[in-house]
This record gives sequence, structure tokens and C-alpha cells, in this order.
Amino acid sequence: MSASCGRRAVPDATASYHFARPPARSAGNESYEAGRLQKLASFEVLDTPPEKAVDDLTALAAHLCATPMAFVGLIDADRQWLKSRQGVAFTEIPRDDAFCVHPRCNRDVVVVSDTRRDCGLTHSPLMTALPELRFYARAPLMTADGYVLGALCVLDTAPRTLSELQRHHLKVVAAQVISQFELRRQTRVLPSVLEERSAALVALRAKQRILDGVLNHTDVLMYAKDLEGRFVLANPAVERATHAGSGELIGRTDHDVLPVQMADRYRSNDLHIIATRQWQVFVEDLVDPDGSTRAYRSTKFPLIDDTGEVIGIGGVSTDVTELDAARAAHAEAEQRWRALVEQSLVAVAVIGANGRILYANPQAAALCGAHSSSEIEGRLALSLIAPGTEESMQTMIEAVLAGGPPLRARQWRVQQVSGAQITVEFNATGINYLGGAAVQVEFRDITVAAAAHAALERIASTDPLTGLLNRRAWDAALQALLDGGGCVPLVIAFIDLDRFKAYNDFHGHSAGDALLRDFAGAARAVLRDQDVLVRWGGEEFVVALPDTNAEQAARIFERVRSSVPAGQTCSIGFTTWNPPEALNAALVRADQALYQAKRRGRDQVARG
Repeated sequence: MSASCGRRAVPDATASYHFARPPARSAGNESYEAGRLQKLASFEVLDTPPEKAVDDLTALAAHLCATPMAFVGLIDADRQWLKSRQGVAFTEIPRDDAFCVHPRCNRDVVVVSDTRRDCGLTHSPLMTALPELRFYARAPLMTADGYVLGALCVLDTAPRTLSELQRHHLKVVAAQVISQFELRRQTRVLPSVLEERSAALVALRAKQRILDGVLNHTDVLMYAKDLEGRFVLANPAVERATHAGSGELIGRTDHDVLPVQMADRYRSNDLHIIATRQWQVFVEDLVDPDGSTRAYRSTKFPLIDDTGEVIGIGGVSTDVTELDAARAAHAEAEQRWRALVEQSLVAVAVIGANGRILYANPQAAALCGAHSSSEIEGRLALSLIAPGTEESMQTMIEAVLAGGPPLRARQWRVQQVSGAQITVEFNATGINYLGGAAVQVEFRDITVAAAAHAALERIASTDPLTGLLNRRAWDAALQALLDGGGCVPLVIAFIDLDRFKAYNDFHGHSAGDALLRDFAGAARAVLRDQDVLVRWGGEEFVVALPDTNAEQAARIFERVRSSVPAGQTCSIGFTTWNPPEALNAALVRADQALYQAKRRGRDQVARG
């Protein structure tokens, strides 16, 4: 240590900012650090190969500052990793506790003119890795939202300083490094965004074709009008009912094509919808060419724009002339049906074409957490479905309403009136209820049975000692990686605790079990979230590392090897698996690599 370290002299005023103690630990600082690490991870740049664009910026910084050395260092939770370097041999160093990553310490360029006169650097990891270092300057790698991910550093073996222009240039180049990272991320995300938009456009066109098919080939009258009552949409069924030619209704009103009194009633109903902003069902009449009057069941609803303003009304009208006559015939049969269902121990509900619960027997009300049937009758059925599953349920109900086959022994989550959820098994059948299409649903509570089944599934796939996946779950976990895509190359490895039998015999089975549990936890902690760790049997484990090359895998497994607790060691053999190669072939190579590590004296990582 230089004699000057005994004094508090600081040769360059800016040096105190870099090596000042970080802000005191607080909830705010911890929140910032968590956000910073999440931001760094979002770039997916750690442990990636060199990139010319970043290397060019590193070289530019060295040139502008006239230094022989420069690097781009990124700081994660426990290390500073060099994404790009010039004239520097090491690729990472431990994170320096004195290296403040809070933006309060890192907004400007920091210069240490002579490292031997700065006590904060004397025992830093940087000086340990580069003892000949005399000059150090850095500009923060700061994102637009204020997170400091690391620094662009320039170094020299002789004391010196930077001009104001050089400081400015260093800061500009650091900003360009962040821009490169942002561009890299956007380039990675752009194809998926374009693919999603293309898929959405295809889906939209498909829906439009479906809509056109429905409008053009149905006997149901479908129409829309503006606030003045002019038609802006009328399907062929409306044109036939009003004796208008193709396209003749657009821009015209009901008064242009219907008798005055009938048109007045239509307009009154439309104005009611506009005023109340609520959908409503009306019974409206139309006169046939032969002079007879037909009854239509008209469901009318407001058309509302993105600003929340009513811009017109829409309507769907169905000829119910024959239906009205049939309703009376059905009434007696439905009364008999209701008398039977009311006494049934099975929960029964009827859902109408509008998606509302038309009927619920007492057992159905009880399962839905209601005190009486009246609490749920009239409600939208989807309001009693667990959030996030409404669309799928709606699709199934619509399929049954459209005449599709009954649904049998389906499982679903019901959200009771109180908000609690239960699992039910249900059957659904299309019926005619009160003269209209409906779906009869019979369901029973299987919450306890479903929970027991899920527990059995977890037990069957989990090693009870370590809590890891067991050998039985290996194939499913690996298939999930492959189905997820983007996992190639995939590294397969065997891990074996060295001399475990001797440890177990000497310390006892309880200590052996504790070692297995502790190692499982330690290994899981140093592996990545996407990595799969499985207890293969005994003291042997198997690992799958998706989207990982051999060099990255070697670094990861070195961390695993160093994590064995209780002063014990492990041997690791790994290989790269590239489907469609048979998995067994890769497992054999990994096993052979494991034995190679054992033959080398154990406590080794070997590649096969």
C-alpha cells in the first residue's frame, strides 16, 4: 500500500464518487437493485459470445481516450462480467462492494488519475486482476429508466487524466453501448411481434369471413342504424323481409320502407336503446307480401365507440311466429320437467342463448354459494366461472347451442357468489326451454377428489427426500423444454456425489439424507430458472441446460461442483444433445464423461 493511503488525500475530485460507500441499505435501495438486475436480465447479454458492434465501441473508447486497455463490464448480483474487452485478459471479477451501482453515484464520468494514491482501489478485485493498473476511468452504462447496468472503462499502466472532451466522448460511447443492447433486444423481439401481428391479421380476416358467412346465409335479420335511424348494415334476410333489393336499404330509414305506424314503433324502440344505453328485447311485427303479419323477436343494443359515445343501434330479429304457437305446447311439458328437477339431488341449471342463467334448482344454487335460486337466475353464467377461463367456456356453450354434441364429464372451476372457487364435473346438453334454445347443465362438486388427484400427481413426479423432480418425471420435463422451443443446443449432465457411501456409512443415514437435501438446494440455487434438475437415484442427479453451449455449461457446472455442502465433492460429466439424435445416446456420453471425471480423481467436470 502506498504511504499516501494513510492520509485522506484524493488526487482527483471525481474519484470519491466511484469509491464512496454505497447508499445505506434500505427498502428503496433493495427495490432499485432488484429492478436493476431484472433490467440486466431482460437484455439476455450475460455469458454471451463477443459481438463486433460492442467490441468496436470498446476499441473506439480506447482510441478516443488514448489508452491501451478498455472493457465493457456488466454487474450482476455477485460479479462484474466483461461483455467486451481490449488489452485485458480476464473475463470476470468478483463484484466490489465499494462499487456503487446506485444512479446517485454513477451519473457522470469517474476518473482515478493514479490508482496507487486511491485507498479504495488498493484491495479491489480490479487491482487484484490487473496489478499493473495505474489509471482508471469509467462512464456508466445507464438505461433510459435510470438503471446502471455496469460501466465502459478505459485503463492505462501509467498515471494520467482525461480532458473534458475525452470525458464527454467516453460518456457518449457508453450511451451507444446501451443503445446496442436495446437494439439487440428489439431485434430479438421484432420477429415474434411481426409474427403475432401477422397471425392477428389472419385471425381477423378469418373472423370477417365467418361474420360475412353468418350475415349472408342466415334467416335471422341482422342490421345496424345510425343515430338518425338510417341503415348502415342490413343482411339479405332484412332485405327479403322488407321487400328491398340488394343494398337498397343502406342510407334509408324504416319510414322509407314500412307503414307509418309500424315504422313509428320501430323508431320508438330504437330511441329507447339510445337513451338507456342498454340492450333490450322487443316483439316487433312485419307485414308479408300476402298481407299476413309475422312476429319477430328483436334484440336491440347500443353501438358504442372507443370514446364511450353511442353512435347508433344494432339489432338481431328472429321470426318467432311459429315459435309463439309452439311455446304454449311446451309449457305443460316444462312444468312437469321443473317439478322433477326441483326435487333432484343433482345440481341443474339452464343457460339461455343470451348467456344468462334462466333456471337453477336449489342444489345448483347451493353449489354456487347462493342462498336461493333467485340469487343466480338472470346472471350471466360466465360470471360464475373462474377468471381466465370464460372464453373457453363460452365457446363450448355456443357449440352446444349451435346443435353440437353434448358435453360429458368435463371438469371446470366455478367461482361461487362469495368469490371462493370449487372444481366441478359437468354435463351439458342442448334443450328447448320456454320456446328458445338453451343449454341444460348438470354438475357436481369434485373439489376434494380433484385436489387428491393433483396431490397424487405431484407425489408421483417428485422425489420425497430432495423435493426435486424424480426419474419418472424426467421425460415429461425434457419434453416440456422441447415443446417450449429455443432450447437447442441442450446440455445433458450426470452429477454424482463422490464417496457418498463412505460418508453415509461413517456419519449415518440421517446425515447422508441431509447431504442429499442440502446439495439439491445448493445446486438448484446456482442453476438457472429454465434448467431442469432431477434426482436420478441414490446419490446421482441428472441436469438439462437448455439453449446452452459447452463453454457456458462448463462455467455453470463449475459453480455446481463448488456448491457441495459438508466439505464433500461431486463429479460431473456432461455432453451436448442435438435432437433428432436419440436421447439415450446423449445419456450414454454424459455417463461416460462422469466416469472419466471419476478416473481423474473425482471433484472434476468432464465433457463427453
